[in-house]
Amino acid sequence: MLSRPLWSLFGSPVEGVVGPPWGNSSAEVGIVFPSDYREFVDRYGSVRINGELSVRIPTLQSLDGGSAVGFPGFVRATTHGIAAELAADEDMPYPVFPDPGGLLGWGSNINADQFFWLTDGDDPDSWPIVAWYRSLNEWDCFDGGFSDFVAGVLDATYRYAEEVAPANPEAPLWVSQGGWNAES
Repeated sequence: MLSRPLWSLFGSPVEGVVGPPWGNSSAEVGIVFPSDYREFVDRYGSVRINGELSVRIPTLQSLDGGSAVGFPGFVRATTHGIAAELAADEDMPYPVFPDPGGLLGWGSNINADQFFWLTDGDDPDSWPIVAWYRSLNEWDCFDGGFSDFVAGVLDATYRYAEEVAPANPEAPLWVSQGGWNAES
């Protein structure tokens, strides 16, 4: 369930946002997404936070220019995207999904830092967040899920909050970038 502090920060949901058909994810890509992420996406869709952090969602639009859309397209953005590039580095500390315990990307920021779930274990609600900070050339494993990570960024209790999405008085806290049907 979405943490209460995140609700209070984001406020009212986006009117008319269409969430993905979550019941299809297991059959299509072999996983159930974390419940806090599903609830967030159903309320807000894809968002950009502080003008910096983009939360990626499964959508009917290609995320990487390929032909795959929906849940397969979401996974392809990881398996053929930045995580696959990072996996070529012999110092990469994590496997890439669909390997057991592999990284599955859900976001990035304007610094090209990348944010993943570490899909370790059968309970997606216990998957920690792993961040790759390109400019720092550093990995960080956050011991919490999606909503705790985002709340930690917004209230600056996460040690890399300023790297992820520093407070920006010139930008709204968040803006919608669309839902499942790529429209908000």
